[in-house]
Amino acid sequence: MSERFSLARLSMVASVTLLAVCGQGLAAERAYPDFTGVWTVYLAPGETLFGSFGRPPPAQPFTPEGQRRFDEYRKLLGRENANPGAYCVDYGMPTMMEQAGGYPVEFIQKPEQLTIIYEVEGETRRIYTGDRHLPPDKRLPSRQGYSEGHWDGDVLVVETSDLTDGEDQIQHPRSDQARIVERFSLGKDAKGTKVLSYEMIMTDPVYYTEPIKVQRKWAPLENGFIIPYRCPDEFWVDLLRMRRAQLKAGKPVDVRMSDVYKAHEAKE
Repeated sequence: MSERFSLARLSMVASVTLLAVCGQGLAAERAYPDFTGVWTVYLAPGETLFGSFGRPPPAQPFTPEGQRRFDEYRKLLGRENANPGAYCVDYGMPTMMEQAGGYPVEFIQKPEQLTIIYEVEGETRRIYTGDRHLPPDKRLPSRQGYSEGHWDGDVLVVETSDLTDGEDQIQHPRSDQARIVERFSLGKDAKGTKVLSYEMIMTDPVYYTEPIKVQRKWAPLENGFIIPYRCPDEFWVDLLRMRRAQLKAGKPVDVRMSDVYKAHEAKE
């Protein structure tokens, strides 16, 4: 009897221990907010999408060097007020996040990565949130930079570095020394509508005397989809069209992409 009692007791202790370990595992794998979905600009009552359209941009806390670079860049834009998007170039950071919402932006969240896709040009960011990271010596500077995220409670904090020069950023130009910290969080407004809140702080000793701060809010775009929006396709199709015309005319097929650009410029 005592032996059977001892075995039963050991079995019960083992079961309790197993439940405790499983409970600890579940607690460790806590559920974080899920940003997955297609989002658009959040408009509070009385707000309009283009409420600030036409207003002069606020004065920037430029350093003397930052002001010099800004003034020089403005002179490069010409009469057409050129911008990267008009030449099929991704906007990069921070413009992509500052502009997002006018055109929809999609978030796809996994435990190890948050992927953000802006409808314009299908511009894509990858924010690494798990244990898998690219070693610093393997990272290549880019317009988007390299982004790592970690959770601070229910807030996703993202740090971006490894940026190339961004004199062409629309609202806040920057140098390659810029560092960007973002905070993403979910909440609800008074009507119960889900709201994705966004905060950005950018520091750049070359351009600014103080940190640049930006806040945005996005709301779910019900039944929303990201629609293909890529201008390079048009140039490629036009190249094929012009070469097909040469082929049918019995001429050498030698139209170049530069000829396509010139044809587009002639229409302007």
